[in-house]
Amino acid sequence: MTGYGTHNYGNINRSRIDAILDELIANGALVTGNNPWLVDTKKHGVQLKGEWNETCLTLAITVTAADWYVTRKAVWGNIDSLMCRVQGPGRV
Repeated sequence: MTGYGTHNYGNINRSRIDAILDELIANGALVTGNNPWLVDTKKHGVQLKGEWNETCLTLAITVTAADWYVTRKAVWGNIDSLMCRVQGPGRV
């Protein structure tokens, strides 16, 4: 698996980080670490790494693994959609 890359999201404060982590866990993901966070979604082999820059209020999400049949478009479509809802007004 290569080529999934990293996306950066702005307007992410501590409460939004907590909401993201809570949602991941509520949906069965295994979250380890504390900035960076390593996330095993337990779905289609998708694994993520999240790094939050508290000063800039940005979150970088990197897809580190996915099953062979999972397309880049499908992975980022799901993540981008969720992050748009989390970012709220004034998103970057």
